[in-house]
Amino acid sequence: MSRRAYPSRSLAAAVRAHFGLTQAELAAFIGVSRPHLALAEAGTSALGPGPDQRLQVLARQLPPPDGLGPPAPAVGPAGYDPAPAPADPAADLTPLRRRLARCRWLRTRLTFEQEQQRQPSQARHQRRAWAVQVLGPALAAPLPVPDWLAPGGPGPLPPYPLATPDAPRDTHWLSGLALRLAATTAPLPPASAALARARRAGLDAEIAALEATLGPGA
Repeated sequence: MSRRAYPSRSLAAAVRAHFGLTQAELAAFIGVSRPHLALAEAGTSALGPGPDQRLQVLARQLPPPDGLGPPAPAVGPAGYDPAPAPADPAADLTPLRRRLARCRWLRTRLTFEQEQQRQPSQARHQRRAWAVQVLGPALAAPLPVPDWLAPGGPGPLPPYPLATPDAPRDTHWLSGLALRLAATTAPLPPASAALARARRAGLDAEIAALEATLGPGA
């Protein structure tokens, strides 16, 4: 099967989708600004020869027939595992205060998880993790040198023959991607997000009732 011919802007979008990259991350790799890449993807600007060749470095890692890389893994939702409740000092209304502290802690946790919905989707988060693993050895590997004296000629050229890899620069970029990934909490899948919203509403009502019972300063 022959390789599909991507326009540069479509190729950039295909590379970003395959590896779960943001426009800023791909722009850093190919050496342009994020707005420049956005305009190129929208078809209103050209990347230019140098950035286009840098883009081909990652495009070569797309799965066949477009490149030489492995297919993307199947991704799925992650589980949710709440932490144990904090301990409270003994008091006359210890059970109520302990429950109030527990509810407040759970509400904080759920609020944080809901904020994570503004992050990339669950599938994209997992694809980014896979990209960090698969691109490490791929970007560090030397390009094959055609054997021009081989019987029948050197054989077919690799995909995107104008790609301009730069192993130190590429691995440095990949290290930054790995650090950002490690600092990002995996977002909740849709069903877990809906459950979190329902639990948040219940916790808000329980907290209000407990605070009313315990009085000021609870």
